Amino acid sequence: MNKIIFLILIFTCKSSFSQFQEITGGVGFSYYYGDLNINNSDNATALVAEFFELQNTKMSYSLGYRYNFQNFLSLGFSFYHLYLSGYDFDNKVSGATDGDFARKIRNLSFYTSVNEAFVDLRFEPFRSDRSWSKLKLHISPYIGAGIGLFAFNPRSMTNNGREVELQPLGTEGQGLAGYEQKYNLIQLVVPVNMGVRLTPKSRKYSFSLDFNYNYTFTDYLDDVSTTYANPNDLRTAYQTSNPSLYNLLGEMNDRRPAAYQQPDKRGNKENNDFFMTGQVKFSYFIFNNFAKTHYKCCEF
Repeated sequence: MNKIIFLILIFTCKSSFSQFQEITGGVGFSYYYGDLNINNSDNATALVAEFFELQNTKMSYSLGYRYNFQNFLSLGFSFYHLYLSGYDFDNKVSGATDGDFARKIRNLSFYTSVNEAFVDLRFEPFRSDRSWSKLKLHISPYIGAGIGLFAFNPRSMTNNGREVELQPLGTEGQGLAGYEQKYNLIQLVVPVNMGVRLTPKSRKYSFSLDFNYNYTFTDYLDDVSTTYANPNDLRTAYQTSNPSLYNLLGEMNDRRPAAYQQPDKRGNKENNDFFMTGQVKFSYFIFNNFAKTHYKCCEF
């Protein structure tokens, strides 16, 4: 009977080493990729380092919960709060023949806070029951992917310094007959993350360096996507019925000097916008019986 109890205890000890839960907090940077990127007229991917401009780097914060299965896999829920922005006037040009001159005189800008929540499945190829049970520093790279929602609200400043929300204006004619509907301020997001986790031998907490690429299904994160609305359509719709809106819309949808108000292209609708974060994260393990169970096992 004692041998049976002993075998059960051993089996329980071994099977519980890698099963644990954790709560996580993180802080780091966020960065936007879209039509208002500096030197990025084709909306290049975030993997191209030359398109990473430090002046558009903002702050990001996160909280999360994760359940770690015995080997390799974990399932998590994360909430991110971050900031994004883009400014055409940050483009540096040498003259009218410069490739970025059109972007400079377009003179559009936006900034927004983002609240994002998602679930994701993570794979850690080096975290197994065997490696986790060893009493030494555990180094574990990982990759993962998930799905979630994010909320945003692009804003900008008028010439006299007043902040305005851009989506209600319909800066590209959204909401008028013959134009698209106004875009939704809550959208789907597919996060793809990668990083590396360092866990001390106590297995009570860990530190991670985490990068999260967030692919969206909207090209209006920055309120820029297609073409300038026809001025005649705006005049017919708003000049008489809502002159204050008409004047504000005239200022915010086309900010080019009069001599450069052709052609009609405002953005690149072929690519959706996306954003990334990079964070240092701290995780505290809860419902973790590693240390207690390990030493009990050693006593037999």
